[in-house]
Amino acid sequence: MKVEIDRHDWTSLRSLWAEDSLILRAALIDLCEAVSDGDVDLAIQRIEDESVSPGTLSESSAAAARCLVHGIYSFNGHSLTRALETLAIIASEGHKQLQAQTREIAKECLRGILLGFPAYCEVLDISKNIDCRSSAIDLILICGLNDPDVRPAAKFALESAMTSDDLVEMSDLISNSLTELDQA
Repeated sequence: MKVEIDRHDWTSLRSLWAEDSLILRAALIDLCEAVSDGDVDLAIQRIEDESVSPGTLSESSAAAARCLVHGIYSFNGHSLTRALETLAIIASEGHKQLQAQTREIAKECLRGILLGFPAYCEVLDISKNIDCRSSAIDLILICGLNDPDVRPAAKFALESAMTSDDLVEMSDLISNSLTELDQA
């Protein structure tokens, strides 16, 4: 994830507060280096505060999303759960904004989030953490809704999850997601 963090020019990307995104960069690095659940929660809160709020994405949202996607390959436990939750929040907001009007920031966020599609499928398939799986379902749905080429794979992943005995408690969420994909 640190390589992806270094790839972005955080001084030129505007945060929600119309400032540079150096605070966001620092929060992403703090997430990489977090040693406790409390450290993870503080870093995630700072990431969300700088990049996404209801009805708003910042210029830095797409860069944050790409960094978090890179992180899910190395995160585990609480950091993985929280990173997936934050990606789902950014994806949901991007999807809402894209539906309301064509917005370049929303498109860029969704392009970055789509990069993690295979990882979301794996999380859904093998994770034992219900929160990770719930976020993975949300991310798979949004990827399928926003990329017609990914839609068949998203449907297949969710249909496969419907047959899993350890996902019975999530059957309504999966079923509703499949319905949304069928209507897209």
